[in-house]
Amino acid sequence: MARIDTISLSGNNFKDVTTGSITGLLICNTDTEDITFDLIIGPKTLHNGTSSTNGVFILKDIPVPVGSTFVWDDDDILTDAFKGGSVINNYQDKRNIFTPLENNTFLIRVGSGHTADVLLKRR
Repeated sequence: MARIDTISLSGNNFKDVTTGSITGLLICNTDTEDITFDLIIGPKTLHNGTSSTNGVFILKDIPVPVGSTFVWDDDDILTDAFKGGSVINNYQDKRNIFTPLENNTFLIRVGSGHTADVLLKRR
């Protein structure tokens, strides 16, 4: 059985949409002009801010024309990203190794001054 979460976005602050498995995403442009959309994995401290420091972009600057909806099916890439036993690693160039990301979440935003309604399909 699927779970559906909805959120209305306004402005360019990231919103923490939790670590629940994302299996699909709809972004409906409710603005009067074209918008862009970002989805990242990042620290929970990015919530309500504009910085993407220490975040990893999954989708970046995805254009959604006025009056359109962007549809994305995950293909199970993010389905179990934060489930028990799963590990998300980030490459550390200085140390030449991958290290686990800790205390991270999914965060979303639209471009500055824009609005959109988002539907997140979850497992």
